[in-house]
Amino acid sequence: MAHNFDIPFEGTPETILAKAKRAIESGNGTMTGDDTAGSFSLPAGISKVKGEYSVENNKLKITVTDKPIYVSGDMIETILKKHLS
Repeated sequence: MAHNFDIPFEGTPETILAKAKRAIESGNGTMTGDDTAGSFSLPAGISKVKGEYSVENNKLKITVTDKPIYVSGDMIETILKKHLS
């Protein structure tokens, strides 16, 4: 089941997405897309966390589409918000 959440931001989409890309790539993940929408994948133990993003009205909208059973959607949300705030 997908987990959806928003991360409000100030500034430009380019700035928040560059920050997100740096955080994901520093964890050996990948992020593809543009300033309006895209996808990401990040290793999580023996599995991966995968999802999609879109930008709308100064909100980064995240949908986690796949994750290990032992990692909660709330945990992923907390970690991403911590890295992007």
